[in-house]
Formats: sequence, C-alpha cells, structure tokens
Amino acid sequence: MQDLNLLRILVAVHECQTVTGAANRLNMSQPTVSQALSRLRDITGDPLFLRGPQGMSPTAHATHLYRECATALHRIDHALKADEPFVPAEANEHFTIALSDLGEMTFLPPIAEALAAIAPSIRLDIVPLAVHEVEQQLKLRQIDFTIGNLKKIDPDLRQRDLFEENYVALIRKDHPTIGNTLTLDEFLASGHAVVNGASEHWQVSSLATVGGSKPAQVHIVLPHFTALPFVISQSHLIGVLPSRTAESFSERFNLRWLPLPFVMPNFKVRLLWHGGQTLRSDARNWMVEQVSGILQNLQACPYEYRQTAAIAPA
Repeated sequence: MQDLNLLRILVAVHECQTVTGAANRLNMSQPTVSQALSRLRDITGDPLFLRGPQGMSPTAHATHLYRECATALHRIDHALKADEPFVPAEANEHFTIALSDLGEMTFLPPIAEALAAIAPSIRLDIVPLAVHEVEQQLKLRQIDFTIGNLKKIDPDLRQRDLFEENYVALIRKDHPTIGNTLTLDEFLASGHAVVNGASEHWQVSSLATVGGSKPAQVHIVLPHFTALPFVISQSHLIGVLPSRTAESFSERFNLRWLPLPFVMPNFKVRLLWHGGQTLRSDARNWMVEQVSGILQNLQACPYEYRQTAAIAPA
C-alpha cells in the first residue's frame, strides 16, 4: 500500500508539474512529496522529474509510469469509495482557481461567503489569471477552475456561460459636472483613469477616438484595478469597467455608475474546467454547480436599468 501511495504522488506531480501543486492536491506537506519522489528515484533508478522554467518536467520513464498508473489508480479509488458520497459539510478539498484582479474583487467575496456556510473546510487557492496559459494549466491540472471573459478552444475542457456583461462608467457620487446621465462630450472632456495590462478593459477606457471625435484624456494609468475605486473616489476622473464590478465598487466606496454614451458590445463571463474523470470528480462537479449558482445571482444588480438606460441612439 505504501508503494501505491508513492505512485499516487508520481501521478499528482506529473499532472501538476510542481511539488507544491501535488502537495495541495493530496493534502500533504511539500517535504513529504519531495521525500516520496526521492524514494521513487531510488526504486526506479531514474530522475523522473527535472526542474525547468515551466516547473517539473517528466522524463520519458516518468511519463510511461504515469500512463500505466493514472487510470488504474482512478479505478481503484473509485471502487474503494463507491459507497462514500461527497458530503460538502465534511469535505476538506482544495481547489485552485485562476482569477484576474477584477475577478478576485467581484467574484471571490460571494463565493467565499457561500462556501463558508455550506462547506466550511473547503480551501480555495487563488492564483493570477494568465489568459494565454490558462488552458494548458487546466489540462495539466495545475488549476481546477478559471472564471472570466474566456472561451475554451481545447475540446478536453468544459465551459459554462455564467452571465452576459457590459461596460459602464464609474464616477464619484458627488461629481461636480456630471449629473444623472453621461454625454459623449462629457466622456471625452473628462479625465480618465485606466488600467494597463487588462487588454479588453484597456481597449474600452483608453479609446483613441469615439465616433471620430477627439481623443479621450487619460490622466492616470494603473497597473491593476485594486487602486481604481480609491483614485476615482478622490478625483473627478472616470473609470470604465464591467457593470457588476462597478456595482460592487459603488456599494463599498462613495461612487456611482452611469451607462456609456456610446454602444459597446457585451461579453460573456464563463467558468472553465477540465472535464476528464479524476479522483475528485464528485467534488469538482459539485463545485461547478455551486460557483455557477453563486455568480449567476450577481445579476441581482440593477440589470434592467442598464438595458433601458439612455445609450447613444443608432
């Protein structure tokens, strides 16, 4: 049985490509995983994993062992746990979720609040969302889920549409020149605070021209969204960002949001995960349903107003 546990560790390291990721998945300490790898190297006479810029790269022998063992271990665990249903209130699963900074501020609080009530021992590890790497991370099981303005390409992945989102303008509640509506002239004449590095949001709030008009005036460029509500609340600047985040900021800061004075296409926020069978499929599927339900309820913000408020006529 001890050698079987060593093979479990090999499978986890092969899928996660890091000792830390494997340790989190198996509920073990990093030294325990490292010691197990050392024993496996002694047993096989092979280095098994080599450290590189992308993490732990498997040798050919490690990949051969992984292919032989992964399916067999899944079948063994499935047989042993066939009569043990997943019980959220007793679960101590670890899930790794990739989120942007906007996702951390908008999606994480309601998820954490709901899980604390129904599955208090579940742990969430939040890592930065790297859009161009996220599908590979999901395939390698380095992360369990990701949420954002994403669309899967790999057929092994699964996705679920959570809601459709649109952009709004965020200003301080007592803005001296902007009233209950925002005109195109006001949008262009006002200074803007924008976030660099978030390509889709940067494209909106740093528009070079709108309808052939003069350029919008960018006064502050921030590296991330965390500081944006503080800057706007103490200035006359405008920020452009997704409506649910704007709604959340409005509640926590002295801010308000207004519809944009021009038409911008909406976008979909999706949940992505790996759809293959794993030792944690029941827990993963439960988590998919919970996160979907929690975030779909974010439409409780005044969505109808956004749809009917004045937007620049065609």
